[in-house]
Amino acid sequence: MSRPNDDTINAPSLRQPFNGAPKRVLLVGWDAADWQLINPLIENGEMPTLANMLNQGVWGNLASMQPMLSPMLWNSIATGKRPDQHGIHGFTEPSPDPGTGGVRLVSSTSRTCKSIWNILTQAQLRSLVVGWYASHPAEPISGVMVSNLFEQFAVKEGVATPPPAGSVHPPEFADLLAEFRVSPQEIDVSAILPFIPSAAELIKQPKHRIGALQRLISQIATVHATATHLLTTQDWDFSAVYYEGIDRFGHEFMEFHPPKMDQVSQADFEAYQHCMVGVYKFHDMMLQSLLQIAGDDTAVVLISDHGYYSDHLRPNPHDEHLSPAAWHRPFGVFAAQGPGITQGARLYGASLLDIAPTLLQLMGLPASADMPGRVLSEILTNPNPIDRIMSWDELPGESGMHAAEIRTDPAQARESLRQLVDLGYIEAPSDDEEKAARDATFWNTLNLAQSLYHAARLPKCIDALDTLDEHAQATLPVRLLKAACLLGMSEHAAARTMLDALAQDAPDHLRVRFMLGTLDQAEGNNASALEHLTFVEQASPRLPGLHNKLGTIHLAAKRHDQAIAAFNTALSIDADSPSAHLGLARVHLACNEANQALDHAMHAVELTHHLPAGHFVIAKALILLDRPQDAIQALRVCIAQAPQMPGAYELLTKLYRNLGMTQEAIDTALRKANAQIPKAANEQN
Repeated sequence: MSRPNDDTINAPSLRQPFNGAPKRVLLVGWDAADWQLINPLIENGEMPTLANMLNQGVWGNLASMQPMLSPMLWNSIATGKRPDQHGIHGFTEPSPDPGTGGVRLVSSTSRTCKSIWNILTQAQLRSLVVGWYASHPAEPISGVMVSNLFEQFAVKEGVATPPPAGSVHPPEFADLLAEFRVSPQEIDVSAILPFIPSAAELIKQPKHRIGALQRLISQIATVHATATHLLTTQDWDFSAVYYEGIDRFGHEFMEFHPPKMDQVSQADFEAYQHCMVGVYKFHDMMLQSLLQIAGDDTAVVLISDHGYYSDHLRPNPHDEHLSPAAWHRPFGVFAAQGPGITQGARLYGASLLDIAPTLLQLMGLPASADMPGRVLSEILTNPNPIDRIMSWDELPGESGMHAAEIRTDPAQARESLRQLVDLGYIEAPSDDEEKAARDATFWNTLNLAQSLYHAARLPKCIDALDTLDEHAQATLPVRLLKAACLLGMSEHAAARTMLDALAQDAPDHLRVRFMLGTLDQAEGNNASALEHLTFVEQASPRLPGLHNKLGTIHLAAKRHDQAIAAFNTALSIDADSPSAHLGLARVHLACNEANQALDHAMHAVELTHHLPAGHFVIAKALILLDRPQDAIQALRVCIAQAPQMPGAYELLTKLYRNLGMTQEAIDTALRKANAQIPKAANEQN
C-alpha cells in the first residue's frame, strides 16, 4: 500500500517505532566483499567477528546491478533508486567549472534525489556518514558527514596537507578529524608482514608493490579511525561507514591469490599470495571494534555492492582491453544482526535496491513508492511493512541536500581523477576540454543505457542511446547494446539488419556471433544458431551465458538430455548462475517433473529475486502440484516485477476462474495485482 504525499504531512510524524526496534542503525559497506572468499576464512576461524555476526543474525547474497561501477551502485544503495532516478551514471561528468579539464568527478551535487541520510535529516534524526562514494562535498545534514575526498592527502616534509575544502560537515570538525588520518609512512613492518611475509627481502627488489600496500592500508585505516572517533563521541541515530579497501586490494593483488594463475610469475605469486586473505582479516578486526562501539541496542547491517572473482573465472590480468569491472562478480554480501533482526536465518533474493527500504523500516519510517526495491520483511522481527508514501523527494522540508551549483575545487578534482586513471577505471581525460566533456557524456550515457537494459527497460535504453551524436552511435559498444535491446523486444527484422552490419565490420566478434545465434534460435533456425554458438564455444568455452543459450536451443528442439547437460555445464562454470537454474527448471517443467522444476526455479529467484520469468515458472510448477493459491501468489510477484510479462495475467485469470470466482471478483483481484506494482515500475513501462 502507498499513500499520497500531503503538504500538511511532516516527516517526523511519519515515524512509527515498533516494539523491539533498535535504538539506532549502523550500515557498514565493504566494497567488493564476496562470500566465496569469506566462507573459507570463517570455516578456518580467520574471521571470528563476522562468523559470530552470522550466528546472531541473518546473511545471504546481495544481487548487484549492471554496470557494476561503484559510484552508481553505492548511490543506488543510499537512495533505493536506480541510476536513471538518482542521476549518477559514472565516475566523471562534464564540468561547467573552469580549470577542471572539461570533466569533474561525480559528487554529492550530481545526485538528483534524497539519500537515506537526507530523509533522516528531514525526520529530525542524526546521521554520521564516513567515506561514502561520491559524497563530496559533504552535505549539511543533521549530524556529521565526512566525504570520500577526506582520506586524500599528502605528507610534505613531515606535515600532512589540510583536509580538502568541503570534505567535512560541520566544517569546524575538519581540523579535529584531520588528526585521525593515517599516512602511508605510518604503516610499518608490523602492519606489512601479515600481508607480505617476505617484505624485508622484497623491498630490495625493483618494481615491488609494498608502497601500494602501504597506501591502501593507510586509506582504510583513515576511514576506520575517523569513523570510530565519531561513533564514540557523537550522538547518532544512523551511521553509514564505507570501506573501499577490499575492492582496491582486489585490483592490486587478486591476480596473485591462490590458486596461481598461469599469467602470474612464481616469484610474484609467492610474494603477494597472502594479501587478499590479509585484507579480509583486517576488515574483520575493524568490524569487531565497530560492533563494540555500537552496542547491543544497535542493529548492524553489513553489505557489499558486488563480489570479486577469486577463482577460475578471474580474467586475464594482462588483458589491456578489459575494464577493471570485469573482475566484479554479480553477487555481493548481506549480513545483519541486532534488535529488530531475526536470528539464525538465511536471506534469499535480496538486491541492492532493497537496502534503503529495509533500513527505513528499521528506523520506523516508510519507504516511498518510487523506490523499486522491497522491504526485506522476512529478516525483521516486525515484518509488517509501513505504508509507503508516494515520494520522499516530493515531501517538503529541510533535508540537508546541496544546491546543484555548489562548485568543487579544480585541484582536488584533478587529483581524484588521477587516482581513477591510475586504477584503470577511466582513461586519462583529453587535453582538449571539449573532447573530454564529450567523452564523459558518451560513457555516462552508455552506463545509463546498460543500467536500463539490466532493468529490462529496453525502449528506454534505446531512447538513451539515441541521444548520442552520430559518431557515438556508430561505435561498437552502442551498436551492440542497441542490437541486444532489439533482440529482447523481439524486433527481429531490425535486429537482423543491425547484426548483419556488425558481422560485416567485426566478423569474428564473439558477442556479435552470440547474438546472431540468439536471433537464429528465436526465428527457429536452430542449425544456424548452433553454428554461431559453436564458434563462440571454441573461442571462449568458459562463458556460462554461452551454455545457457545452448541449453535454451536444445530445449526448444525438445532435446531435453542435451539441454540438461548444457545447463549443468553452465553451473560447473558458475554455480551461482540464476539463468542456468531457470533453464533447468524449464526443462523439468517440459518433462512434467514439477518438483525438480520448482526446486531449480526457487534456487534461481533465491539468487536473484527480481526474476519475473523465474516466478512465472514457479507458478506453472505449483499448478502441476495442485497448489493454486501458491501459484497465484507467485504470479502476483511476477506481475509486480514485470507488468508486461506475456501470459502472466492470462494464467492468473485462468486460476481465479478455476477457483469459481465471478468475473467481477476476477476484475477486482486483477486490479489489486496491478495496484501492487510500485510507482517506479509503472514509470518504467
